[in-house]
Amino acid sequence: MGCFCHATLGPLTQALSQFTLAANLQTDVAANLPGAAIPLRLAAWLSARGLPSPPWQPDPAWANLPLPKLQLNMQAVTTISALAQMRAQVLAQFGIDLLLPGQARAFARIMATLNARLSMLASAQANFNPLAWIQLAKLNSAIDQVQLALQAGVFAPTDQLMLVLTLPGGLPMPSWQSFLAKLQMLAPMIAALAQLNINLAENAGQSATAALSGALRPLVQLKLPPLVAPQFMASVTAALSAVAQLQASLGLPMSPLSVGLPVLVVRVQEKLALLLPALSAQFGINLGPGLGSLLGDMLALLPNLPVQPTTLATSAVVQAAMRAQALASLDWQVPAMLPSSQTALPACAFAAQLSAALGITAVLPSPCASGCDAGNLMHALETL
Repeated sequence: MGCFCHATLGPLTQALSQFTLAANLQTDVAANLPGAAIPLRLAAWLSARGLPSPPWQPDPAWANLPLPKLQLNMQAVTTISALAQMRAQVLAQFGIDLLLPGQARAFARIMATLNARLSMLASAQANFNPLAWIQLAKLNSAIDQVQLALQAGVFAPTDQLMLVLTLPGGLPMPSWQSFLAKLQMLAPMIAALAQLNINLAENAGQSATAALSGALRPLVQLKLPPLVAPQFMASVTAALSAVAQLQASLGLPMSPLSVGLPVLVVRVQEKLALLLPALSAQFGINLGPGLGSLLGDMLALLPNLPVQPTTLATSAVVQAAMRAQALASLDWQVPAMLPSSQTALPACAFAAQLSAALGITAVLPSPCASGCDAGNLMHALETL
């Protein structure tokens, strides 16, 4: 049957109360740490270029590959990608395959019980405000990202590294624009085929499009009860993600919620204090905590680096793209983003963060025997 267990409410409510206590602090406490703007701006610069990452080293022959060009517009690709992600994430998170007959009903039951828990939580946590935690996790992640970039020599690349970054495969990056544009459009479709277990090597031509159509049909027809508190759930998911990120980065043996936000702020501030002198030495500018006004000078010294498509244009993706000729003929009228994926994907993310941050397995394969209310909630689904 499947049920988002009511027993989850106890530990989750206790965890959320810790966020509420922290809300009494200044919500922009992380952003106001002396020197915090420096790693945040550098991390934004790095992320815009896909860095730090291994340099992209394509086969020069890729530049002339006749990659198929999709007729589907971006809206259609986005919808298909979301449906495929929904199937993959529901399967991974709850063990439910939405492509199998009867499985959709089980997932709808999970959503009904989840809604009941969300309704109770949202009404009891009217003052829930995790912004301080989210901002601290963002700053901490920025510090980690900048530290990795320093170690990789990204901010002052050697001549050899500069050649690799700007002349991938021995060709100037602008020479790859057409190839990368086609691959970027194909990549979500290739990922969707993998998430739907459609093997292009085994399903060629019309067989592949027929398999894709057959897999998408039950996903398009899926009906789910809408989330009762989507913004609240998104906020909780972001908060729990911040907790999990902080615990992993800081190497804490216990939950950051039990440590408390003030202690975590000190830990992150210590990391920042170690990073700033290293950046000062790298750029030859005194970037002490009180000298954020020099941030513009530092940014002006950054090298002119192109975006690195290292994770996009892998050998496996390029090979799959060459086998995806059948996708070029698709000219389907695909509806805009469907409510089912806008409901299912946030629910999967919520359950995943409950496990990562709190160690909670929220969904049980069948109702428990301790005051379970799932049976009564199931009656509300009779009209689905």
